[in-house]
Amino acid sequence: MATGAALSPGPELILKEPILVGLTQLWANKLRSFLTMLGILIGVGSVVGIVSISDGARKMLLSEMDKLGGSNLIWVSPPHRWVRRNGRWQRRAYDAYLDNNDVRRISDCSEHIVSVLPIVRVSGMATREMNTSSCTILGTVPSYAEAMDWKPERGRFFSQRDEATWQKVCVIGDKVYDDLFPGGTDPIGVDIKVANVRRVVIGVMKAKSVFGNDWGYNVLIPSATAQHRMKGSERINYMLVNVDNSLNASKAERRIKSLLKRTKAHGDEYRVRTAQSEIKRAEDALFIAKLVTGGIAAISLIVGGVGIMNIMLVSVAERTREIGLRKAIGARNILIFSQFLIEAIILCIIGCIIGIGLGFGLGHGIAAIISKTADMHFISVVSAKAILIAVAYSVGIGLAAGVIPAIRAARLNPVEALHYE
Repeated sequence: MATGAALSPGPELILKEPILVGLTQLWANKLRSFLTMLGILIGVGSVVGIVSISDGARKMLLSEMDKLGGSNLIWVSPPHRWVRRNGRWQRRAYDAYLDNNDVRRISDCSEHIVSVLPIVRVSGMATREMNTSSCTILGTVPSYAEAMDWKPERGRFFSQRDEATWQKVCVIGDKVYDDLFPGGTDPIGVDIKVANVRRVVIGVMKAKSVFGNDWGYNVLIPSATAQHRMKGSERINYMLVNVDNSLNASKAERRIKSLLKRTKAHGDEYRVRTAQSEIKRAEDALFIAKLVTGGIAAISLIVGGVGIMNIMLVSVAERTREIGLRKAIGARNILIFSQFLIEAIILCIIGCIIGIGLGFGLGHGIAAIISKTADMHFISVVSAKAILIAVAYSVGIGLAAGVIPAIRAARLNPVEALHYE
């Protein structure tokens, strides 16, 4: 009676003893246990890694979009000059462009539009004495600095008066400053040549990089000056439209598209994109990447679960005499059942824990590579929700993989088991 009472399947006995015995068995067969949990380890590591990378990419995307003016921004640009027809690139048969008239019309087309920033973009060289800097020349308006949250570190940005009187002034990026003023001298009031036109430096912009593109190689000049003194027309390359609220961006977008269709030839081919639509497009791509990786990881987890079930069946066969002996001295079926079920769950949980660590390492490693190669601040982000889901899946797989071997072990006849060879 004393022996039977000692082996009565109370809650403590059902959990504590199987866990201790299970850990002992796994440690005794370390290599087999590790190989068995590889599928779980790889599956969980893949899930955690891709979630950390995609969530980090989303966070970086939102951060970089904020640098461009946030979700209140709309880009308006002409159609591409080149189109692909019949497998070949061909130049468009018509001339598509934006000009100052379009800027004025778009400014007045919606009550939600706060400002319109025309951009004239030209590649060129900036020179001073024997120093040169390859740069991008941007012709824009005085409100550009505030709209882009890009302020001068030295001096000032150009004013409405500079714009109205076509002043030959410029504001240079920090990298252009480093190239043209290697000694660190004060550039304010100094003449430089921008695309072979002499201009006076009135400011140096703060260092800024967006999506890996270093804005330090930009030279900013008044748009009227860029149009009339460099391009010889009122045409612009594109415009940035700021709206009062991101919720109204889609309304303003529809108004702009409607206006372009009415006022421009082939107006339906002009490109009008909101910051929100660009964010959604990127998020959709990240979601697809999650689905694809999640599917691959699910297959790995299923394969891992099948492997654990097979190993547990082998373990039942190897320990048949042990099971028979335990039953002969009073162990109940529920204790034998819980023993093998918990062993399977422990295998999955250990594989899950190692997989989470692997996923963390994978995410941080890829983030570091992206940050270094793309010159962007990229970090991997893993939510507690993702970890909980990974643990829940692992426990579920352990239950599914261990239930059949556990039932088989619990149903063994003690007499037959003791005579098993």
